[in-house]
Amino acid sequence: MFPAVGDKFRGIPQLLQLLSRSRGILRDAKDMRRTLALFSSARRAGDLNLVQIRNGTFYREHPSAHGGDSSSSNPPLFPNLTFELPATKDQAAERKDDHWAVISGSDGTTFLELLRGSHLCFPPNARSYPFLASDAIDDRKDHHLRIPSRAIQYVGFNTTKGQPSSGGIRGAYLSARYESRREETDWSVLQYLKGETELNPTQSAEERHVDLALLDQTIADLRLQKLLDMPVSNLSNGQTRRSRIAKALLGKPKLLLLDEPFMGLDPPTLVTLSPMLQRLAYKSSPLLLLALRPQDPIPDWITHLVVLGPNHTVALMGAKQHVLFSLRQWAEVVSKAQSSSGGKDNWVLDRIVKTYGTPPSGIGDELTSKGITRHELLTGDIAASTHKSWSKAIETSGPSPQNDLDHILLVASQNDSSHLHNSSAQRTSTSSPSTSISSTSDSAPPSKQGDPLIELSSVTVKYGPKTVLGHTPPGLTLTIRQGTRLALLGPNGSGKTTLLSLLTSDHPQSYSLPIKFFGRTRLPSPGKPGLSLWEIQSRIGHSSPEIHAFFPKHLPPRRVLESSWAETYASKPKLTPERTQMVDTFLRHWQPELRQDSPDRGESLDWASDKSTHAFSVLPFSAQRLLLLLRAIIKQPDIVILDEAFSGLSAETRDKAMSFIESGVKDTQFPGLTSSQALVVVSHVKEEIPPVVDEWLRLPGEEEVVEHGRDVEGGRTAKGGIRTNEGWMKVWGL
Repeated sequence: MFPAVGDKFRGIPQLLQLLSRSRGILRDAKDMRRTLALFSSARRAGDLNLVQIRNGTFYREHPSAHGGDSSSSNPPLFPNLTFELPATKDQAAERKDDHWAVISGSDGTTFLELLRGSHLCFPPNARSYPFLASDAIDDRKDHHLRIPSRAIQYVGFNTTKGQPSSGGIRGAYLSARYESRREETDWSVLQYLKGETELNPTQSAEERHVDLALLDQTIADLRLQKLLDMPVSNLSNGQTRRSRIAKALLGKPKLLLLDEPFMGLDPPTLVTLSPMLQRLAYKSSPLLLLALRPQDPIPDWITHLVVLGPNHTVALMGAKQHVLFSLRQWAEVVSKAQSSSGGKDNWVLDRIVKTYGTPPSGIGDELTSKGITRHELLTGDIAASTHKSWSKAIETSGPSPQNDLDHILLVASQNDSSHLHNSSAQRTSTSSPSTSISSTSDSAPPSKQGDPLIELSSVTVKYGPKTVLGHTPPGLTLTIRQGTRLALLGPNGSGKTTLLSLLTSDHPQSYSLPIKFFGRTRLPSPGKPGLSLWEIQSRIGHSSPEIHAFFPKHLPPRRVLESSWAETYASKPKLTPERTQMVDTFLRHWQPELRQDSPDRGESLDWASDKSTHAFSVLPFSAQRLLLLLRAIIKQPDIVILDEAFSGLSAETRDKAMSFIESGVKDTQFPGLTSSQALVVVSHVKEEIPPVVDEWLRLPGEEEVVEHGRDVEGGRTAKGGIRTNEGWMKVWGL
């Protein structure tokens, strides 16, 4: 009942008091509801996805920017992609499931980019980050983790942009690795980790502050204690990778994307690096997602795989066991259909090859703490229960863009009742040849070798007190002869780059060491003039990551090949009609791999001189590597040195290049390697050793020398023997 008019002034205070109490009750109720909502949200955060993509299609540019026709210049990336990566539910417990690796010859980087928010997504809400939007992120301390590109860090090890192979970790100048003097800008590993790599930093010490407890833990996890005072320019390939991973971890990301972390690493380094990554992944500090090449071994702690197909598609996705079995079925179906003519499975082959191509070559090696072996699903017979389980999983999953290939393979296997009995065909299509390596005393006849080209006699290289080559007295003795086909092997940091720099005469100590180039020394002797650097290098063809990093970026393919006859990369080449014809032969033979525009100009080679579309800098990484490999062999030098020259090439391009080196082009002036030429190959992947190689030399790492007294080892092998699992593991002592 309202108060009387006469009492209105007496009733107002009571009314205001009542309203005040009501507002307080309402405020308390609202706060309670908010608290309950926050608690519920935080509780549910453990069930949220860190990355969630549901039926999304991606583009580099907006499709409408190309008038609706974007199939060639702006193709769709991974149409109708569905991918989910759950956040860790319990940070205190080990996470042993949902550890992913993406396998691709060329598209892995693109896939990783879209996971962290790059590229346009259609529809826009198909890609989301529920965990990052939840109250599990503490805005007071980690508000920057709301941004996907900060919560999800990327570390790439593939020098796709022609940058120095150290990925930004380098000294003041390239030749610093050959000198004992240390420059002011040769930052130590500890300075690099702390961000103290600027003479005049733009950020204050507070802004560059690093969590010291996290720093100590990261250094311990990645075994960097002995490297902290070492200049980053002196780090080996494997040490550089560990340092870059450590730097990324200090940003406290929720997910770390590692792009080709195993590229260029030797098997012993892989065996030690993989457990370090496993410990980080199991602790979810942070989660890891790897992008691997087909020839890279898959760590045994990886539980799920994505295999990318051609034209920005996903061929297979799911649990590792399931995907590997599908790969085996894929290889068998293609092999069977190709060997039959007009059979009932030809429609299967046509559909698979048109959409997904042939199965990627090399997938299936497993990396364990003991070494690298072939996964059991890709060798020998398969139990009926395994096939039944695979079939049931496909049937119950239902059709989707991610398992379209699985359903095709299932139909094909159901049409072939002999799938459990053709173990011979299975082994042929999925495993390596059974040739075994032999030592010098074995019966494999050595290839015929001619006169010596380069002779090293008791060579030792030291930087101050540190020995980097020829650890055991009296040092390294090696002769490269005409007809030599040598694989130079060794752990990262064993001195392979130093040895190659001696062979090419780039190393400052090549003047003073007992080395003969083509029967002469670099210094003059009585009656004989000394050899200049240009004289030596004119007779050597060389491809390496260092050349790739510092090669001029503006040259088109024709000029890249012609530079083989120039004294420097960009100087004017000394051409003749015969040399120009050789360049034309190479460009025509490799046009499918090098040409980037649509082939609408017939047989014209104008594209190879077009800087706007084919400058070295705009070519894909694989085309850049291929060009440098061809540049090394086109002038038919006395010695061909291929240092990681096949890395980055697809399996098909790699095999074509190896055949090209061995046999040349029929009915042209390029016959391939001749008996008067020598070949030296450096690689950490057995598939990247050409089949013509029949000799190997393994340099020991510093730790192997100090802890195990290991010396230089070498031997002869039947051609192709070093490429087998048995031969490769024997060489590496695994």
